[in-house]
Amino acid sequence: MENNNHHPNLNQPDIKRFIFYLIVYISVGIGISMLGPLLPFLAKQVSIPLGQMGFAFTAQNLGYLIGTLGGGRLFDRFKTHRLIIICLISMILTGLLIPCVTEFYVLLTILFFFGLGVGAVDVGTNLNIVWIFQSKVGPYLNALHLIFGVGAFITPIIFVNVLNWTGDNLSFAVWTLMLLFIPGIIGLAITPSPENPETIQTDAMESEHNPGLILMFMLAIFFAVGVQIGFSGWIFSYVADLGIADTATTSLINALFWASLSIGRLIAIPVSKKVAPGVMALFNFSLLVLVLIVLLIWPTHLGMIQFGTAGVGLATSILFPTLLSYAKTRMKITGRTTGLLYLGSSLSMMLLPLLLGQVFDRFGGYQMILVVFIVALLGLGTMILLAGKHVKL
Repeated sequence: MENNNHHPNLNQPDIKRFIFYLIVYISVGIGISMLGPLLPFLAKQVSIPLGQMGFAFTAQNLGYLIGTLGGGRLFDRFKTHRLIIICLISMILTGLLIPCVTEFYVLLTILFFFGLGVGAVDVGTNLNIVWIFQSKVGPYLNALHLIFGVGAFITPIIFVNVLNWTGDNLSFAVWTLMLLFIPGIIGLAITPSPENPETIQTDAMESEHNPGLILMFMLAIFFAVGVQIGFSGWIFSYVADLGIADTATTSLINALFWASLSIGRLIAIPVSKKVAPGVMALFNFSLLVLVLIVLLIWPTHLGMIQFGTAGVGLATSILFPTLLSYAKTRMKITGRTTGLLYLGSSLSMMLLPLLLGQVFDRFGGYQMILVVFIVALLGLGTMILLAGKHVKL
């Protein structure tokens, strides 16, 4: 039994655990974002067309989906830190194999198991934050997801620099990223797991089993994460394929996305203390649609691509953590509920990059951006429905 000074029911910030969760979440940022810069290299490694590498996203994100659903249930039953450590170790072991395989289906299998670990670590870390901070969770979730952006931002920079230092040695580049997972393992090993609060539901909350409300949140998360992961995953290949910029500039554009995403989450930490999460999500979906219109008007202008990339990163920055915060005010957040909400995220991560890859391969980059725009519009429509008279902000 943990010391009462750190018991989650007291709603007291546990700074030590929170810092270690931030360190762990760098690994999630790396795990989710690194496939984008890897795509052109892996396509050559396994000798398939670049557009078909959309299946790599599908394999990794199918694992992510199972990891979030299965992990959500396991975290209700077992010590969360032990499970997260096991998953981080599995991510390192599978990550080490990624640059070593030359068979496409073997690569997909490895990416599946890598995604399995990412999904479980993602849902487990978020669940721990919710259990510890409960009704005050909003700023802490935004801070956590800010660190996700930091991990995603440094990924292409480390990747390209290690490639340059080692003469395009893909193995060293990926293995260097895997080393960054180790501090999180050490941190979790020396701190106790939080406990699931027995009662967190108030009279103002909807039932955990309200399927309509859960479905609406799942849809909103589906569209938000779809734009974020799909756009960030393919913007590197989009710019490189059209010859808009050289490799170094292209990697910086990819990093720009994650930098703007991190800035958006940094801004959201104080803002989330004063503005309702539903209002924040509605505003950011609207901003996202406007930014994508700019990209559709100037699809090959380098300056506009940089502006649009930064704008998409900024607009999508807070959508996922804000929707999680909003859900926390309306329903009981158990491992099972969190797994269901993450189902919307993981389905989107599995399906949208694959769809964008097929569109990119068959029709071109402009049509791919158009699909991203349509997904953003659907997300805005879902938020408008959530903001209606039947769902309070």
